Amino acid sequence: MLDKMKSLFTEPMAETAQPQSDALQIAAAALLVRAAQIDGQMDDHETQLLTRLVGPHFGLDADAAATLIGEAKMAANEANDLFQFTSRINSHFGEAHKLMLVELLWRIVLADGVVDDYEANLIRRVAGLIHVTDIQSGQARKKAEAAQGA
Repeated sequence: MLDKMKSLFTEPMAETAQPQSDALQIAAAALLVRAAQIDGQMDDHETQLLTRLVGPHFGLDADAAATLIGEAKMAANEANDLFQFTSRINSHFGEAHKLMLVELLWRIVLADGVVDDYEANLIRRVAGLIHVTDIQSGQARKKAEAAQGA
């Protein structure tokens, strides 16, 4: 009995399906999904924008991007915090990639034309956890706003 309990804590949990995407891509995409979901609804416009952003920025074709978004949704829904995603990003992203991620977060948040407090707070927390300053985040927001207008 004791051995069985020990195995629960020492053996990795069996997963029904192994992720097909890179763990780093899943972490970044999960943050984007969380930004789309944080206001309580993920509308069609946000879903389409997420699909359009993930493919080119992650170097994926449409099918791989759709797979990544599905895996990111599962990861975001199962996550209790942001740290599991941001720690991976801190370990592997340079400053330019972190700034691009914050800009993509702003683009997702700005998609519905309204930035609520939860969305702004999420971006502030993610930016802080990946060591992006408020000034840099503000500049990323301006780039995202300019891209929305284009």
